[in-house]
Amino acid sequence: MGAADEQDLEGGEGWLTKAEVREIWPQIRPSSIRAVARANSVRTSAAPYPDLTSEPTYHAADVRQVAARIARGEAEVEPWQRADSAAARDDATPGPPVREPVSWGAENVPGLILLAIVVALMLWGLTAPDNHGTVTDFVRR
Repeated sequence: MGAADEQDLEGGEGWLTKAEVREIWPQIRPSSIRAVARANSVRTSAAPYPDLTSEPTYHAADVRQVAARIARGEAEVEPWQRADSAAARDDATPGPPVREPVSWGAENVPGLILLAIVVALMLWGLTAPDNHGTVTDFVRR
């Protein structure tokens, strides 16, 4: 960092937060701002992050230069990083949830065995010959 950059950093001027960069780069998806900044050599601050969000601040002059390059189509921006691309629209409008079919596969065997044992015990209890008393008769004995 040069002396001018250190003065900008100390005064708080010349550096932009992610929200401010988002306003200057509306074509870029918010989740891609850091990657686009890195790909286009935008300087980031080495100072602790002012808003405690673990997001760096970006050099204002670099951000404006990249904004002009984005407008001309010269910046290094992948199609999926653009907010106005088909990939971004596909991500923003998810389809209906995919429902997995129910199967009688191997992962259900232990549960099926347990169910069979419970049903067998219930049926065996109903057919036992000594099923004439009540619970109170059993407790009194």
